[in-house]
Amino acid sequence: MKVASFIHHYEFDVPGNVYKNAVVLGDVDNDNDIELVVGNVDGDLYIFKGQRQIQKISGLGIITAIAIGDLMNCGSNTLIVISGDGWCHIYLCLKLCKSELVDECIVKLEPVHVQRIPANTKEVLLGDVDGDGLVELIVGLTDRVIRSYRWSQSAAAGRLVPLHKWECANQIGSMILNKDIEGRPCLLVSQPGATALRIYCPTTHPDLIETTIKFENTQLIELRNPLISSEMIGDLKSVDNNELDDSNLGGSLYAITTLDGLLMLVKEQVVVWSKKIDQQLFCLKKLSMTEGGPDYLIACSWNGDTYIVDQQSHVVIFQLGESVTSFCSGMYTIKSNVRPVPCFVFTTFSHKVYIYYDVKLPKSSVQTLSKCIADDRELSMCMEKLNISTDDDRKKLIDGCLYKWPVRDFAEES
Repeated sequence: MKVASFIHHYEFDVPGNVYKNAVVLGDVDNDNDIELVVGNVDGDLYIFKGQRQIQKISGLGIITAIAIGDLMNCGSNTLIVISGDGWCHIYLCLKLCKSELVDECIVKLEPVHVQRIPANTKEVLLGDVDGDGLVELIVGLTDRVIRSYRWSQSAAAGRLVPLHKWECANQIGSMILNKDIEGRPCLLVSQPGATALRIYCPTTHPDLIETTIKFENTQLIELRNPLISSEMIGDLKSVDNNELDDSNLGGSLYAITTLDGLLMLVKEQVVVWSKKIDQQLFCLKKLSMTEGGPDYLIACSWNGDTYIVDQQSHVVIFQLGESVTSFCSGMYTIKSNVRPVPCFVFTTFSHKVYIYYDVKLPKSSVQTLSKCIADDRELSMCMEKLNISTDDDRKKLIDGCLYKWPVRDFAEES
């Protein structure tokens, strides 16, 4: 297995433990820069921009989930912080100005709304689940219940209006928005044993009910434990001109992993490929690590080992060397007015936050010298002048250059 070494990183101190879904990257102040937000079990919320902490908010309870997005459907991002006892805090950057000394936003986020929702939230998702063009807040609870809300604004004030409630058969792992084979929006909820529950909004698709997805096990996958917890990531940007774009495989591309190390890439209900990794994978994210390239799967284990898997199942590992409590990946702005770069974010049991930025891979797969020659136009023309045109001829030349130099006999044969 190939090993990646990333050097550039920032380090911050964040006391207290951090839940898996209490660390998120996003533009919290609407200045087109991407910030990092981390909340801990002590009720403290930390916001980082570039190399420094710009704000700390306290007294929020046991923070279990954080989200950033246009919840109010007004074109501006809000910060949603949910605590384990059911309080939902919404923050907004009400004013935007620039400091004369440094070219960074100096305005702090301000609370605009606090509302009580059911307790024990473990997952939060912002997205259009019913296809009406408006963003909804979707929360998953530890009691196997999923609820959706929409922001409603009146002349006096605004509030979250409950829309729908669904109950799952088993514990909720993670939630993603997806489209089925006919292009209809749906919610996928990962369930134990590398399975998923597909949920349609009853107002837009009243004739469709919740169904458990049974993946076509063409890879002959054998689960070590059918009750093991699962995580999902969806809306993967795929490679071009690849077998993954086969018209026979409709729907969106997504991935699922289990705590005992099974990783699968799935198109609709067909398993494209699967891999077994000898680690406990508790978190699954995605990240484009090449300029304009496809999304890589990023799976993190409790000991800090992070597996970078491309869509052809090639694996590269990055070893943090320290046990972690949570992980996320995405884009992060290291300097204001500069394009954000891909990054990994780790929170550790030693109360540290590590941001490894500019994490890029030139290639995750290995090409043969014969294919490199065939793909290089100038080299191919030189080979044609030497009457070397077939794969066998190129292999003989490479073998002669590497192991039988000089290659007079081959030149004479050619």
